[in-house]
Amino acid sequence: EFEKISEIPLSVIAPSGINSFTHLLQEESINWSQIPFIVPEAGTARERANSWFKKMKIKPNIYAQVSGHEAIVSMVALGCGVGIAPDVVIDSSPVKERVERLKVASIRPFELGICCKRSQLENPLIKALWEVAEEKH
Repeated sequence: EFEKISEIPLSVIAPSGINSFTHLLQEESINWSQIPFIVPEAGTARERANSWFKKMKIKPNIYAQVSGHEAIVSMVALGCGVGIAPDVVIDSSPVKERVERLKVASIRPFELGICCKRSQLENPLIKALWEVAEEKH
C-alpha cells in the first residue's frame, strides 16, 4: 500500500552569473541542443528529465550523468551546464545562491508518501500512522 502525503517539485536550474552558455539562455527561442545538461544516471529523476526533454522536443547535449541530486546542483553552480533537481535539494544546497531556476514548462513532481505491506495495516502502530497520513492528504 502507498499513501501520498505530499509532492516534491523539480526545477530546471542554470548557473547564476556569466558562463559559456548564458547568451543561449537569454535568447527568445532557446536552442536547448546547444546547452550542456547535467542529468541523473538513473531512477525516477532521470525518467522525469527524459519526459521533460520529450515534452520540450529537446535532444539533450548531455555533459555529465551523476548519481546524486546534490552533485547536479554543485555542477550547475560551477557552470558546467543546466540541470534538473528537486526543489528541496536546491533549497538545502550550500551553493543555492549560485544557481537560478529557469521559467520553463513544469516537470511532474515526485510523490512523497509512506508505504507498507497490506498485511501490516492491521498492526496498531502502522494503522495509527496510516490514519494520520490519510488525514494529511
